[in-house]
Amino acid sequence: MIQRKQSIYLFLAGVILLITYFVPLANFIGESNSLVLYIYQVISLVPETETGLSPYFILPLLTSISLVIIISFVTIFFYKKRKSQLLLVRFMLLLILVYIGLYFFHYMDVLENLSGGYASYEFGLVIPGIDIQIPTIIFIIPLVTAMLLFMAARGIVSDEKLIRSTERLR
Repeated sequence: MIQRKQSIYLFLAGVILLITYFVPLANFIGESNSLVLYIYQVISLVPETETGLSPYFILPLLTSISLVIIISFVTIFFYKKRKSQLLLVRFMLLLILVYIGLYFFHYMDVLENLSGGYASYEFGLVIPGIDIQIPTIIFIIPLVTAMLLFMAARGIVSDEKLIRSTERLR
């Protein structure tokens, strides 16, 4: 039963989140420093300038995304244990929400203060007339992943209902 639709959703969620390892999350170009935020490190663009951040600074973001990727691929093979599969999918949804909260409410503020400038996105959507840039890739990837995980959870619940209904007929 690996060919269920929720297995496809879980696989796609893991693959889409792998994109975040190869795309810079944001650029912070400021007066005092210029920083680039990746999921695994913060790089200073100014030569011979340190970021002043601990190597463990980025660990919560890296941990949450890595756990979701690993658990999504492992959860595919829990097709015989639907209740534990559903529990893992809900846990991954919680981790995605933690990632979004950490990124937008903690990391953006810290890195903007450190660089002295605002975040700019390489793959962002610029609104003309206003100094705001919407982070398309960074904002869409976790939302698409959350949507895929939600659809996987609905598929698991529907499978569980189907199994219960066939057991009543016996």
